[in-house]
This record gives sequence, C-alpha cells and structure tokens, in this order.
Amino acid sequence: MKRREFVVKAGGLALSVGMMPILGSIASSKDKMDRLALGTLLFRYRFQRTKPKEWDTIKDELTLLDVPQHHRDKFGIRKIEFWNEHFESLEPDYLARVRDKIKAAKSELLNVQIDRISYNLASTDESERTKSINDVKLWMDAAAFLGSTCVRINPGVPSGSVEKSIQSLTELNAYAKSKKLTIITANHFGIEMDADKHVRIATGAHVYTEPDFGNYIPQYSAEVMMQSLEKILPYAHVVSAKMVDFNDQMEHTTYDFDRCVQLAEKMGFKGTYVIAQWSGKFQDINYDDVARWGIEHVKSHIK
Repeated sequence: MKRREFVVKAGGLALSVGMMPILGSIASSKDKMDRLALGTLLFRYRFQRTKPKEWDTIKDELTLLDVPQHHRDKFGIRKIEFWNEHFESLEPDYLARVRDKIKAAKSELLNVQIDRISYNLASTDESERTKSINDVKLWMDAAAFLGSTCVRINPGVPSGSVEKSIQSLTELNAYAKSKKLTIITANHFGIEMDADKHVRIATGAHVYTEPDFGNYIPQYSAEVMMQSLEKILPYAHVVSAKMVDFNDQMEHTTYDFDRCVQLAEKMGFKGTYVIAQWSGKFQDINYDDVARWGIEHVKSHIK
C-alpha cells in the first residue's frame, strides 16, 4: 500500500494521509539521544524573567546564551528549545550572540515557543487578528534568524473561531515556508484543547500538531486525555514530553508518563520528543533530576 493511500484511524476519526503532512519524522538514528530535545521551560526557575516569587535570589542562574553548552555538557542533549519568555531582546546584536552560542556548542535550535505576547489568531475582530499575525511574524523572524527548525504558535483563545484560526495559520504558514520554518500547534489551553477542533485547525491550515502530555490534565480525566492525544498524534511533527508534579521520592504523580510515550510510539511517531516540565504550583526540587527522569523514561520506550 502506498503511503498516500494509507488511512489513519485515530479516536474514531478516519483521515487520508494525502490531506496533509502526517507524523512529521526525522530520519531514524541508532542513537536514541538524537530523538530527544530539551528546552528552557523546565529550567524557568533559573531565568531572571521567570524566577519564582518564593526565591529572593536565583540558584545557578541561566540565560539563553548559556543554554546550548549547558544542555550539551550536563545532559548530552544537542537539540534545544527556547521559550520566548527567556529572550532578553529581539535586537540583532543579541540574537547574533545567541546564534553564535548555538553554533559554538554544535547544537540545533529545534523550536521557539511563542507565548510572550498577547495574541489571538482565532479572533473575529479583524484588527485584533491582523495585529496578532503581525506580532507573531516578528517572533518568527527571530526564530528564523537563529536557525530554528520550528515555531510553536497558539491557534487562539478557547472562545475563538475555528475558521479564523485556520485563516490566520494559513497566512502564517506561507510566511513560515518563506523563512524555512515549520509551524507546530500544541494543545496549549486555547481553542485547540478540544482535540477535534485541533485536528480541524491543523489539517485546514496544513500545519502540524505538537501533542503535549502535560496539558490535558487536570482539565480532563486520564481517559479523555489519552483519547485526545490519540486524535492529535497522527499529525505530530514534535511531541512535548511534559512532566507536571513530582513527590518527595522524585516520582511523577500527575499522570502515566510512560503510557503516553508508549502510545506515541505505537502510533508510529518517529520525530523528536522535547523533554519539558510545568506545574501551576511551586516545587523546590532538583530540576536537573527532573530532566534526567524525563530523558531516561522517554529513552526506555522509544525504538
């Protein structure tokens, strides 16, 4: 059977692969570390812009300039992800310094998460939607300058319009292609938290999903979480292997992390897993250990 004729059935939804790119993959490698990336979100307590209010001073402060070599030396991770909350500037001189640090560490910028602006691509207010598109393009320019492969863009607020989101992302996708960027859309607390809408938006705009293990909980039950992941995984280019809460024994308590990795592998995902962590509550734990926990648990299940 030819690839374009293959029909993927996920969550009861059957879609032809020919409709859009599916399961964006990276060439197989014998080294499992080649399928792992590590971002700055997990280390947010160590950045000046996102340090917790519970701390007066930062322990072992990091900046984006430090991250490429830090992740390489401490974790053996070559692929990195930047949260745009951690950019100090969009000035060319600053971006050039960050780009040089990526090159010096022989690392690869996989993705830039675009959050640090107020934007709504699903707005029915045309002036707001236009402004949102233009603001996102500024960050896409920065990501392209740094040599990023992807940009993670939020499809819109929960009450937004699916049609407007598709329209906005279609325009942004054309711009992304001109910049050699791939757009990914995570289940990130907006209109796309409804997995069916997420699929409609991704297929309609011909962009990819970024299934995020940690974002369906606590909104949904574990059962609905797995059903939702199953629906959006066939359209994944990148997977966010996000952890949430740990107990004093460094056990992940929020959901079955291993089951999520197993599901992605079972469904044929061959791309990169970004090791991440986020919790709405303050946890003064060793985040180096959190990163190592995520790395080892993903490695133990990927093929």
